[in-house]
Amino acid sequence: MLTVNAHGAASAAGPPVPMTVERRGLGPRDVLIEIRYCGICHTDISHARSEWRPEPYPLIPGHEFTGVVAAAGSGVSRHAVGDRVEVGCVVGSCGECANCRRGQEQLADG
Repeated sequence: MLTVNAHGAASAAGPPVPMTVERRGLGPRDVLIEIRYCGICHTDISHARSEWRPEPYPLIPGHEFTGVVAAAGSGVSRHAVGDRVEVGCVVGSCGECANCRRGQEQLADG
């Protein structure tokens, strides 16, 4: 397990607060990113405030960020420690299903 520093919502009320959270360890296909900048959009705020459904807390908003690769799993070949990277709102789409071919990666089948 990894213990990381974050800013997050401890409840649906109040501002984000500094906290530490436990993350699973680095897997063979994972990269550990030292986040340098993170965008917070209205969707993140709505989740943090439980405006759409009850959310589990603590909740760490922010799904688009940039940073530097701090570690890479043994099966990672595309990125190396020290690389600058960004993560957008769509990650892990298959790129091959009908939804992906239509430009709707957020609805990917795999």
